[in-house]
Amino acid sequence: MFWLILVLLLGLVVYQNLAFFSNKHSLILNLGFYKHTTPALTTGAIIAIFVAIGLLIMMMPYFVSRYNGYRAKKNIKVLQAGIDERENTIAKLTQEVELLKGGGEAIALDASDEPAAQAQDGIEESVQAQSTSTS
Repeated sequence: MFWLILVLLLGLVVYQNLAFFSNKHSLILNLGFYKHTTPALTTGAIIAIFVAIGLLIMMMPYFVSRYNGYRAKKNIKVLQAGIDERENTIAKLTQEVELLKGGGEAIALDASDEPAAQAQDGIEESVQAQSTSTS
């Protein structure tokens, strides 16, 4: 309701001052080494252009923060996937250590478990080295 009243009041001001908003003016930009004059525009058009530019500038932090939030969520997903992968590797290696401590037979490893397979090879080599050194 508030916005409706505000728009109606703004429309009333524009309607009552239509002669002012219909006057044509041109803007001049003089930098000393460069001079530019815009074509003749009505005062209402000039005001509308500057309001639009102001709104765009005002909305820039919003769009930047939305983009940064999107990138942060993407990074979190990637990092969480890495954490999950490392936790799975730790769980498998812990299980293998428990099996070796208990004297049980080690489980067969998949080819996809590179870190676990490398750790298993290292454990087997150290067990063989200990058995040859003690005999």
